[in-house]
Amino acid sequence: MSSRFSAGLAKLKAESRPARSVSAETPLGTTPRAVPDEEPHRELGTAGTLVAPSRRGKKAIAAYFDPAVRKQLALLAVLEERTQADLLAEAINLLFEKYGQSPIAKA
Repeated sequence: MSSRFSAGLAKLKAESRPARSVSAETPLGTTPRAVPDEEPHRELGTAGTLVAPSRRGKKAIAAYFDPAVRKQLALLAVLEERTQADLLAEAINLLFEKYGQSPIAKA
């Protein structure tokens, strides 16, 4: 089975275009990743991974909760036919309004 995998991998490598090295600063302890020439619009994150277009210019906010909170959020998202990110943005905006801030959160 691994020989089929190796053959497929070799075929993909042979068909792919040569990649150019990324010349931007690379964080210490990481290896620069190659970016194909036909996709210069893609950006690399701090860990050298590709950044999805929907995440460009945004920062993650995370917190730890009991598993029941995660499950309830997921169920509410299904019931309301909305994404969890939309519901979290709504909750953050309500928090901002409570403390006299502008509701600026967008999912």
